[in-house]
Formats: sequence, structure tokens, C-alpha cells
Amino acid sequence: MDMVPGLIGIGAQRIISSDAHIIEPPDLWTSRVDRRLRDRAPRVERIGGNDWWVYDGARIGSVSGRRRRSGSLVMDDRDLASRGAVLTHSVFEDVDPAAYTPSLYLEANRADGIAGAVIRPTQGITNYCITDPEMFGAICRAYNDWISDFCSEDPNSLKGIAMLNCYDPEDAVRELVRARALGLVGGMISCYPGSERNYGHPCYDTLWAAAEEYRFPISLHVLTNFNGPYGVPFAEVNYSLRVNADHWVRMSLADMIFAGVFERYPDLMIESSEHEGGWVPYFLWQMDWTWEKRIRKRQQSAAIAHPPSHYFRRNVYVSIIYDRLAIEARETIGVDRLMWGSDFPHEQSTQPHSRAFLSDLMQEVPSPDVAAILFDNAARLFGFDPRLGLEKDMMTAERLTTR
Repeated sequence: MDMVPGLIGIGAQRIISSDAHIIEPPDLWTSRVDRRLRDRAPRVERIGGNDWWVYDGARIGSVSGRRRRSGSLVMDDRDLASRGAVLTHSVFEDVDPAAYTPSLYLEANRADGIAGAVIRPTQGITNYCITDPEMFGAICRAYNDWISDFCSEDPNSLKGIAMLNCYDPEDAVRELVRARALGLVGGMISCYPGSERNYGHPCYDTLWAAAEEYRFPISLHVLTNFNGPYGVPFAEVNYSLRVNADHWVRMSLADMIFAGVFERYPDLMIESSEHEGGWVPYFLWQMDWTWEKRIRKRQQSAAIAHPPSHYFRRNVYVSIIYDRLAIEARETIGVDRLMWGSDFPHEQSTQPHSRAFLSDLMQEVPSPDVAAILFDNAARLFGFDPRLGLEKDMMTAERLTTR
């Protein structure tokens, strides 16, 4: 079987970034949410020379996506407890215009060798700490209108993920139907909504049913916890929490699997986004061991008829950025369930060197597996034309091989 021989092999490979983002304009929500809620909507305020997203008097995010990528800097320990774990010094004027201008966004991705991008919000992610159902529903609708306009620049290459109001499942269903009509290709919910109403709760059944009926994948993206990124307020994020980010998505996936969500909705597709994937093999082993030794052996009632790994491999996709361990464990995770994203335009993005990075990441990986992870799986899940970028990349490959 052919192996990827380095940059030449990646040069011939079409790529979809399954995890890309935009940077929201500072007035997105104050200009677009329902008029009676605008005074309370998330807004950008300049504090201490830096731009912060503020809601209800608290800082819930900072501006990201700058042209020059550098780490965070905390000038005063009393100002923010994160000590560099989140970006804390930036202003919107420093943001790369490609992060919010569709034509420039397309140019940046094409220069990076990316044929298509699945786009998520940036501040919209940490807005999931706003659990007021009415306000959050308005936030979702405003963002979905904006991102659908953004993607209309090239709907073949740009596919938007909607924000859905998981704090009001009936509202989420209505917005799912509306978002699909707008051309959006999936919906984001909190990666962990709390133990009292975890995703095993029957209140979400109408949402799962709608997502299954409309073939609308549901995304569990990092930082979307109901009580703040990584389960704490923005200002309290630290490196220990970042290292253990996958804890929350594992909780939600286990809640869904053991509650029989995928038993009842076999065509529902869930995506873990930006939690990497090296944790998956142990997670699957531990779930299966628990099902076999603690449920079946004790003859306890169960909502599932098969081992938990069966549902994971059938119903869950995993999007990674850097994770070499996930690539090495691709057979255990499922080659047909792994995807890759550049995270453009965030500071940790592989852009503008994604192809060189992937050449290294995919060394000694069989070509069919590379094609699945870098293009086919995302194309299938999010509805890209399977011919996307084919003519251009065939020309690129010919140029590279004739040098």
C-alpha cells in the first residue's frame, strides 16, 4: 500500500479543514440580537488598553486572531488569574482582516492549500456560559444569520456550523431547522451542559430526533462548557484545565452512550471538535470494561444492547489538530471517523504552513487513510462536493511531480 512520501504526497492531497473559525466583529450581537435584548448582549469593551468581550459586567472572552501570533501576557496577577493560559492582550485592530472578511478568508485558506473549511465561532464558543435561555437563543440566531452571510461568499468551500440553544431544546430544534434552511451544515451545543441536565436527559430527545431527521451533525467543541471554558469562569482558566479539556467531552459522550441516545437515534452524528483524540482508545476500553464487568456481569438493566465502543465508532467523529497519538491509534478510533482541522485563524493554527505540518504528521500513513482523514470524512459528514478542489489539486500535483 502506498505511503505518504512527505510534502509531495501531501501536495497532491485535497484537504478540508474540519475545524476552522472566524473572529466576530465587535458589534455582531449588539447590532443583531432582538432589539429589546441589545442592552444586555455581549459586547467588546476596551479595559486597560485591551479589548474584552463583556456580559453582565464580567469578562467572558478576549479578542483573538491577531496577525502576529504570540502567547498571552498577564501584566498584573490581580488582573487575570490565568497566567497566560488564555489570550489576554489584544485589540480588534490587530486582528487579521481575513478572520472576518470572506474574500480574504478564502485567499488565506487557498494559500494554505485548504480546499474547504468547516467554520465555527470564536467568542460564540465561550458565550455558552450564558445560560439565560432567552438571551442565548437570541445570541444563536444573530450569529447564525451572520455566519450564513459569511459563507455565502463561496458555499462550496465554506460551510458554517450553527450555534444552537441547548438551554432550551425546543428553541434549539426550531433554530436547527432554520439554520439548515440558511445553508448551515451542523449545530454546536455545549460540550458539557452540567450534571443535572446532562445529555442523557430525555429533555434533549426532540433535539436528537431533529438532528437525525435533518442529517445535521451536532458538534461538541472545546470551551463551550455551561459554566465557563473548561468548567470555570474565563479569568480562572489555567494550564491544568487546558491539559484536561477532554474530560468534559468524555462525560457528555459517556452520558449519551449509556443513556441509550444512539440506541434510539442510530443515525445521529456527534462530533468532538478540538479535544484532540489520543484519549479515545483508553476511553473506549474503560467504557466497554464497565459495561461488561459492572453492568452485564451484575445483570443490571442497560439502555444499550451493544458495547459502548460500538456506538462511538458508529455515531461519533473526532476532529484533531496536532495529535500524533490519534493518528497512530487511527485503527482503534476508526479511520473513517477521524478528521483534521487547521484552527485558522486562531493563534495556535497551523496556517500558513498546514501542508508542511501535515507532511510530517502523516508520515508512513497509508494514502487511503490520509485521504479519509484530510478530506473524505469531513466531506461526507458536512456535505462537501466530493469533487471539491480536484482540478486545482491535480494541477498542483502535476507541477510538483514534474519538477
